[in-house]
This record gives sequence, structure tokens and C-alpha cells, in this order.
Amino acid sequence: MNEMEKAIVHRILVIDDNPNIHKDFQTILLEEQESTTLDTLRDEVFGDTKSESKTKDVFELDFASQGQEGVEKVQQACSNNQPYELAFVDMRMPPGWDGLKTIEHIWQVDPKIQVVICTAYSDYSWGDITERLGKSDNLLILKKPFDSAEVAQLAAALTEKWNLARQAAMKMEELEQMVKERTDKLTEANNQLKLEIAEREQAELRLAELVKKVDNVNTELKDFASIISHDLKAPLRGIKTLANWILDDCKDKFDEKANEQMNLLLGRVERMHNLIDGVLQYSRVGRVDEGQIPVDLDKFVPEVIDMVVPPENIEVTIENKLPALQFHEAHMTQLFQNLLVNAIKYMDKPQGKIKIGCIEEEDFWKFSIADNGPGIEEKHFERIFKMFQVLSVKEDFESTGVGLTVAKKIVDLYGGKIWIESKVGQGSTFFFTLPKQEQETINETLQTNTTR
Repeated sequence: MNEMEKAIVHRILVIDDNPNIHKDFQTILLEEQESTTLDTLRDEVFGDTKSESKTKDVFELDFASQGQEGVEKVQQACSNNQPYELAFVDMRMPPGWDGLKTIEHIWQVDPKIQVVICTAYSDYSWGDITERLGKSDNLLILKKPFDSAEVAQLAAALTEKWNLARQAAMKMEELEQMVKERTDKLTEANNQLKLEIAEREQAELRLAELVKKVDNVNTELKDFASIISHDLKAPLRGIKTLANWILDDCKDKFDEKANEQMNLLLGRVERMHNLIDGVLQYSRVGRVDEGQIPVDLDKFVPEVIDMVVPPENIEVTIENKLPALQFHEAHMTQLFQNLLVNAIKYMDKPQGKIKIGCIEEEDFWKFSIADNGPGIEEKHFERIFKMFQVLSVKEDFESTGVGLTVAKKIVDLYGGKIWIESKVGQGSTFFFTLPKQEQETINETLQTNTTR
């Protein structure tokens, strides 16, 4: 064997009570292969398999004279993980087991081994044999006296068949292992998915419970705010009515200081009334039941200006065309009304000017309400949007500190931002943004409503 050849050993067991048969197999499968070579026989059976690097197939023979001995050798070979690929079994082996009984026991130990029955007699028909052993593609019959080439070709073909079957079985085991691993991964992923679905369902149930609780809390807050409003306003109305009666009946009897104190009392009652209204207004933002409707701000804002009733010394102008947006009408009224009232209330100039503007930017509309009032310091820019925060500009100034807080809450509700830019003595500009919407749809809706 040269360096380019690699030996593949095929183990064959010969079970026959005749020592001369043992020698015949040895001559055919071991000695003659030196001249004819097993590879030549394989080429004859399977075709030419020439290549630069060849594997040389050689036989390793083992012998047994009785069936029991042969079965023990098969058991030992399997225990050593060196199984026989092929067994030649004689049919008659007195005084022990015959060939069929021997094969029955061999296949109980190793069902994959290829078997050739060697016989010169017709002790059993093929039907008898298949009835005893069952139909199997691992079984052939070789009639004695046998031809050397026939034996060599059977040995080559059946050992090759055994090897191919073994490779197929190993490949199948490999595939089954891969399928098992993949199945295990899919099962694990499926179990994880089921767990996540269960967790999500639990989360959704908890969320539904929380939403229900929030709805209940909102309802309670709404009812509470209404009750508090009624309970607080009722005594305020009584105080106001009583104070007016006293003032009307005793006006001539009160001195200047007493009249001033009574008017101060009435002012405080009015402020408390406005404060209650402001708190109610703030609590209702975000809880309005009506749906959103298209609002043409070009027509809507002038109506809000008329509602505010600016003093004669304050001029309110709209600098450019305003867009149409889809909002709760009450929210839009509160937003512009509170910002305009704030500008009017703080105006300290004899000729006040308030300018309303709007410019279109990439994803939103940017509104502005500018005045030439007193302005505020930068340190108060954030504070003024908090509840009950009031910047007094004069001693008799009255404000609830709720209006700008309501405006911010409305802008936040619609995904916008609100801020102020101001210089002391020059005035302030409040900016707020509102996201763009499908303008064509809004305009079509407005047009439809107009033509009805």
C-alpha cells in the first residue's frame, strides 16, 4: 500500500463447522486480493472510482465453527464497538444450531449485520426461510460449491451496503438531532411567547383596572369640584348680597374709611368667586365630552376679542391670516381668551397695543400674542405658568393666577408648547405651537358646514 492509499477495514465473520471452508474464504478474500485487489472488484460492481488519492478496502476475517460461538463473537464485537459488517453462515453445523437458528440469534444481537446463508442442500425452501427470519434485505443465499468471484463480489457489495446504511443512519441521527435542537428552541421560544402573551394579558387587565379607577377618580373629582363650587359660591353670594344691603342702607351713615372697607370686602368676594371659576376651568380641561370640530380661527378669534371687550385705550389687531384647525371649541376659546385677558389686565401704557400673529413651520403652527405692557423679568418666565402665581404690578391689582396655567394645560393637551419672551418696560410676547393637521379635510368640512 503506497502513501496515497488509505486502508478501510471491513470485518467479516465466517460461521462454518468445516475448517476447509474457513481456508477457502481466507484464500478468496485475503490471499487473492493481493493479485486481483478488492478495489478492482468494487470497480467492477460499482464502476470506476479512480482519483489521485485512493482508499484501499481490505477484509478482516474472523471464524467460528458453531452457531453459539458465532453469536458470542457478534456480541463481543458489538461490545467493543467494532461490529461485523457481514457474516457467512453455513446452514448445517452439527451437533449445534443450524444456520437459521444462528441467524435468528445474531439478528437479536445486531439486526444491521448483512448475512449470507451458505448451503449445498435444500433443507429449507425460501418460503420456510422468510417465515422463520422474516423478509429482510440483509439476507442472501449462496449455493455451494461457490465461485471465488461470486464470493468476492458479495463481500464487496454487502460490506459497501452496510457502510452506506451506517452512513445514512448516522446522517439521519444527525438530522434528527438537528431537528430536536431546532424543535427545542422553537418550543422554548413558543413557551416564552406564551409567557409574554400571558404577561401582556395581565398587564392589559391591570391597565383596564387602572383606567377604570382613573375614570372613577375623574368622575369623583368632577363631582367634587361641582359640589365645592356650589358650596363655596353659595355663602359668597350671601356675603355679597348682605354687604350690598348694608352698603345701600348705611352708605350715608358710614364714613369714608367704612365705605372703603365695604368696597374692599365686595372686591375680595368677587375675587374669590373668580378664583373658584378658574379652578373649575382648570379641572375641566382634558375632560370635555364634546368631540372636536373644525375651527376657522380667522373668524373665531375676532369673536373671542369681542367677548373679552378690550378697553378703548387698548387696540387688538390680527397681523396675518390664521389657519383652520380641528379642536374643542371650548378649549380654543379658553386659550385665546386667557392670553388676551392677561395682556389687557397687565397693560400699563395709556395706549395699549396687542398683536395676534401666526406663522407656518415644518410640523406645526406657531402663534404669538404680543403686547407693549410692562414686561417681566426672565426669572419669572416659568413661574407664571404655575397655579396661583401672580406678579402684581400695582397695589389694587386683582388676579387669580389661574389663566396662564389653564392656557398651558390646553396647549400641552394638544401636543404643543407654550413660552414667553419679554423685556421689562418693552412688553411681552407669548408663543405657543399647535401641530399641523389634514388641512384639506378641515377645509372641506368647513365648506360643507358653511353651505348648509
